[in-house]
Amino acid sequence: QDGGDCPPDDGDDDDDDDDDIHEEKKEQENDQSRNALRPLSNTLHVPTHPQPELVAFVSAEAHYSFIKAISVIGIESHNLIVVPTLHNGQMDVEELESLMINMHDLYGEAKVPFFVGVTAGSTVRGSFDDINAIVRVCRRHEEKMNSSNYPYGYVPNRNIRLSSTSNSIKKHKIWIHVDGAWGGSAIFSARHDIRGLVKGVEKADSFTFNPHKMLGAPQQTTAFVTRHKGLLKAANSSGAKYLFDCRKNGAEYDLGDASYTCGRRTDSIKLWALLKFHGPDGLGRQLEQKVDVLDYLVKKIKEKNNFLLACDPWPFNVNFFFVPEHLGTKMIQSGVDMDSSNPQIGEHLSKELADVSVRLKLVLHQNGEMMIPYQPISNQEADCFRIVLAGYKPFTEGDVDRVLELMEQYGNSL
Repeated sequence: QDGGDCPPDDGDDDDDDDDDIHEEKKEQENDQSRNALRPLSNTLHVPTHPQPELVAFVSAEAHYSFIKAISVIGIESHNLIVVPTLHNGQMDVEELESLMINMHDLYGEAKVPFFVGVTAGSTVRGSFDDINAIVRVCRRHEEKMNSSNYPYGYVPNRNIRLSSTSNSIKKHKIWIHVDGAWGGSAIFSARHDIRGLVKGVEKADSFTFNPHKMLGAPQQTTAFVTRHKGLLKAANSSGAKYLFDCRKNGAEYDLGDASYTCGRRTDSIKLWALLKFHGPDGLGRQLEQKVDVLDYLVKKIKEKNNFLLACDPWPFNVNFFFVPEHLGTKMIQSGVDMDSSNPQIGEHLSKELADVSVRLKLVLHQNGEMMIPYQPISNQEADCFRIVLAGYKPFTEGDVDRVLELMEQYGNSL
């Protein structure tokens, strides 16, 4: 929500199903962040495909809904630039700057960056981009841009009231959105190792997080926040008088005309109730307990011969392989560093490892023991197991021990 003002009256009249719900909402969030950039499309009658061409940047770990979102707003797919990541899954900020500079050198004013999507908790790795570093790159690049050509630099007309706190909208030309759908709940923790993951989020233009994931709110609950008061209303308002009339009692609290959708459930009450019951500190403690349990999981994986980390762990995600004894012997003989948190595994062994993941998941499911997902991960050829602690139900160190025990019990008999 952005709490936009009322304009003056001008007198005119099974798990897959859960994933589908999550992804549909996430697509709407990423649509919203880009839609907030476009008040001029409705209010200043600027064409859907303005010149120059607008270019968006996201990391290779970014959520796939960005691809859908740019299509919705009429941007060609080749104008969504995927920035490579570092070995830990973070956006390579130097590469981002290089791509922007090269684009400016090649195309000049014909192509301009207008949007950078920052990932705060990627789906599989759980990686967090460096928000402050990305902001610095964008601000440096803006100095090369001609402000008169870009939608983000337009001064809205009299029917769009932006607060004085949004003066940056008149000087900044690259919208920075932090996609914290998975990891954004880190804002509630007081611990540096958790809160520090989203350091610099206050400098972003918009931010989203899903309390129904990490915090266990009822599905679905999504928060989209922008620091530009009035801008969502400018982007989305249709002024339907039969619904929205500032003469009504309490009209200042009706955010409906600032929304991308019309009929919808009152999802905000879920987040309000969560905050009232637990308080920000209580929510922070929930996160911290999850992180501590996952730290314990990492420790046990490193101790056990049958387990191998698939990548450097982040606080909210642990990715790993189960390695049967016979395959472990082969891997050691092939020179795989079994103590590494980012092991280099050859193609042939990766195929065997991937087969183990598929078969072990199946046998655990068929025997009614547990459902544990395996996922593709960018630094490995084999799918790996992934454990994240979503939801409200506590997960203890004893639960970790039981999961690993069952995986060993069934896995070594494959």
